[in-house]
Amino acid sequence: MKITPKTHILLIALIIVIVFSPYLKNDFSWDDKYLITNNPHIKDWSFITKIFRGQLYEGDDLHSNFYRPLQAVSLMVDYSIWKMNPFGYHFTSLMLHMFNAALVYIIIYAIAFSPYVAFFTALLFGIAPAISGITFYIPARSDLLMGLFMFLSIIFFIKYRRENNIIFYIVSVSAFILSLLCKEMAVALLLLLALIAYREKIFYKYLLPHACVLSLYIFLRMTALNFAKGPNPVIDMSFPATVPLWNRMLTDFKVILLYIRVLLFPLDLHMEWFINPARNIFEPGTLLSAAALIFLIIFVKRISRKNSLILFGALWFLLSLLPVLNIYPVSVFFGEGWLYLPSIGFFMAICVVFNDMAKPRIGKLLSGILIVSFFIYCIFFTMSYGKVWKDSVSLFNNVLKYEKNSPFIHFTYNNLGMAYYDKGNFEKAVEYYKKSIQSEPGYFEPYNNLAVTYVAIKRPVAAISFFKKAIGLKKDYISAYYNLGHVYDVIGFRARAIEFTKEALKIDSKCYKAYCNLGYIYSEKGDYARAMEFFRKAVSIREEDYEARYCLAGLYIKDGKYREALDEYNAAFKLGLDSYDFYNKIGLAYIKNRKFQEAEKAFRHSLALKKDQSEPRNNLGNLYSMFGYFKLAIEEYREALSIEPDNKGMYDNIIKTKKEWKRELKKIKAKISIWKNHLYQL
Repeated sequence: MKITPKTHILLIALIIVIVFSPYLKNDFSWDDKYLITNNPHIKDWSFITKIFRGQLYEGDDLHSNFYRPLQAVSLMVDYSIWKMNPFGYHFTSLMLHMFNAALVYIIIYAIAFSPYVAFFTALLFGIAPAISGITFYIPARSDLLMGLFMFLSIIFFIKYRRENNIIFYIVSVSAFILSLLCKEMAVALLLLLALIAYREKIFYKYLLPHACVLSLYIFLRMTALNFAKGPNPVIDMSFPATVPLWNRMLTDFKVILLYIRVLLFPLDLHMEWFINPARNIFEPGTLLSAAALIFLIIFVKRISRKNSLILFGALWFLLSLLPVLNIYPVSVFFGEGWLYLPSIGFFMAICVVFNDMAKPRIGKLLSGILIVSFFIYCIFFTMSYGKVWKDSVSLFNNVLKYEKNSPFIHFTYNNLGMAYYDKGNFEKAVEYYKKSIQSEPGYFEPYNNLAVTYVAIKRPVAAISFFKKAIGLKKDYISAYYNLGHVYDVIGFRARAIEFTKEALKIDSKCYKAYCNLGYIYSEKGDYARAMEFFRKAVSIREEDYEARYCLAGLYIKDGKYREALDEYNAAFKLGLDSYDFYNKIGLAYIKNRKFQEAEKAFRHSLALKKDQSEPRNNLGNLYSMFGYFKLAIEEYREALSIEPDNKGMYDNIIKTKKEWKRELKKIKAKISIWKNHLYQL
């Protein structure tokens, strides 16, 4: 069989699917909670304009300065197909990575004119352990989409210069714009295009439109699309931003070597690496790193005399890393995900070195054995790393394995506590929140989270104490105030509940959660008019959240406003509310609005989500009884009674329905008798 580029691409795709498909069953993890599970913006297409106007985490009412609307749109598409099934989101990421590997093959083939170099570079890119987390981690969709559009921009830029078709040029510039809407790191594309232009002997004037796009993007990110609250105009104040520029640049010696090391020897991959910043050039670690890097630069320069592609690959690696080397401070010093683009240049240089230098010396057989061994080695580490991304608990436990001495370990403990809380393992959650507090007593967040956990396990007195400690550490800690108000409401101290909830509103007069809390408090007091007022205010502040709408619907039912109740329930459903209790309540609203078929479907859906419920069974019984389906009604009542045997109301429903059934049978018999007499007379 003739080996063609198409054959190569299909083989690469097949290997990627084999390596990554076992992990399509992984659960949501880490930021999935904020970007998918709790994000109403991706659950209704009416929020598409908000996605393009706001920052990435706005849907869950969290702050960030990441402007990545196309990432949110891709999650919106996933949600419209898969809802809350993580398999679909992982499947989309896998397809994008597979497609990107094919584009990498096309780019390297176009630059190197070598199917060997193109195939092995793209295959290494496809299965490399160091960048595999981008495919395993759903929020890394930003890297996959950014890569997709950057690769398309490069391909069409090369095609334009070789075929002189202006359409290709327009596509290249357009793809660059789209890449910038996926992730900020796409600014590196202009540097990569300049590198390609130099190799292809293209005049730099052809990069002017791309440069104009980049200039406009930077201007908008510094002004209208700058969501930062701190002094840093690209992101909020981060740890690298607290380190002087000279020390950040010295730290880069260690960082670059670490990037090279994890690409070749991925022995300790984990999320959230901590890198100690360099103090001075004479520090042993910094000095050794600088010397090693200088040696590598001299070595690459010398061997590049035999093949300029080695230098090209090395420059691709460095130029695409430049935006995240903290010359301008970013979030952390080191991130595995930042290797998605740089790894291409690195693997290209490695493949050229092996093909041009090692292979002629050791022969085809031994070189073949080494290549196969290296790919098996990569596949082993990638598949091992896939298990780490199973869920948030596994992910943060893996961080603890490698970062026990990090000065930021309290963040990891807190994150692990939240992961256990989400799993319903409150005992473990308490354990790790306490560890977070012990490692950094001045860190306020675990106090609040520990208190929330104590509320969940019905220890309100302990919860109150820790909420107050959180407020003591951070006077404007708004969530601690309204959470404290909620606890006081739970134990019946409503005056204090109102007091602390209103303290939250003094900090932020548009605090959605505080208005919801006041709605709950006044609803429990029986003051439905005031409760409605607060829930309506919450809806006006945050129309994309279903909680206030759901509660408002319940109050409309009590007030006899059934049409308004159904409207609010439907709005809540569109915003992602999908619980068994919700379907039971909307079923009752359908009945009140005389939409009986919809009511039956809603009750059935509630039971499909949770079988052992008595209430929807009882409601189905009432519905069937209403229309004279007495046998079906009695069956549903009996099912309800089997779940809740002590419920006298359900037992009475069975007796009542049997009596109605007998009365109906008597009526039918009477009618039959009349008709028989009538026929007899005829």
